[in-house]
Amino acid sequence: MKFPKAIDYHKPGHPKVPNAMGIFYSISSVINWFVLIFFGIEGQRPLALATSVLFGSNMGLFDDMVDLKWRYKAILPVFAALPFIVLRPSGRTTVSFLFGGSLDLGELFFILLVPIFVTVVVNSYNQLGGLNGLEVIPGIVILLALAIISGNPVLLTVPIISLLFLGYFAFTGKAFIGNVGSFSIGITIAIYAVLLNLKFFVIIAMLPFFLNSVMILFSRFFLNQTAETGIRKDGLLYATQIRSVRTLLLKVKPMREREAVLVLSLIVVVFTVISYLVLTSFNLIVF
Repeated sequence: MKFPKAIDYHKPGHPKVPNAMGIFYSISSVINWFVLIFFGIEGQRPLALATSVLFGSNMGLFDDMVDLKWRYKAILPVFAALPFIVLRPSGRTTVSFLFGGSLDLGELFFILLVPIFVTVVVNSYNQLGGLNGLEVIPGIVILLALAIISGNPVLLTVPIISLLFLGYFAFTGKAFIGNVGSFSIGITIAIYAVLLNLKFFVIIAMLPFFLNSVMILFSRFFLNQTAETGIRKDGLLYATQIRSVRTLLLKVKPMREREAVLVLSLIVVVFTVISYLVLTSFNLIVF
């Protein structure tokens, strides 16, 4: 079976490019986690990641094949949280607040907080795409930061390496990771953050993603418009209206696609560093 193809709207002639290559991220990561399970490494954490990403990658692949409408796509990550809810690999149900104090949510931690957190993170991550490599490079940044800050890179080494390979093909426009890739990456970030108590870190690091989602949702529901970008004859991308973080950047300064990807990725790097500095200054990395 051939991979589905997607149109690259930001290239002259709008060529069709192989899509859904993110399945290789999912397969390699899940195999790695099952190997860790087999050797008894990291307890139930690899199982929670493997089952959640399997759920998410199947949903993302289905979306790539049939092109689901956004209102259906938005609720899919809720189901990806089901393995975590059933397995409950983390016995911690307490939420610590940034300025002190904590609250034990009990069962609500698993049946309410985790699904909401996973859904928001995955949908926000998925919505930032639209340029070659933009679905991959920020994911590498955040996963690498999570691996370093947690001091436990075992679970994320293979996912990061697979993304580095996929990042080359995505950034050069030779293949797209599709929704199967962005869903899987987003779920990895969310579940890992829950497992290692790094949710506050992810929330601050992903503020550009959340802002982008708010702008897109506002434009879609209140203005009935989408975040459109165009390409000039000189190859520069531009935007005539501000409807997302991407169009905001291109409205301020038209630039080539790779330049835009690198600038947006650099913004994610900046917020990732800010997140670390803010949380360490409050002596609070966990949430």
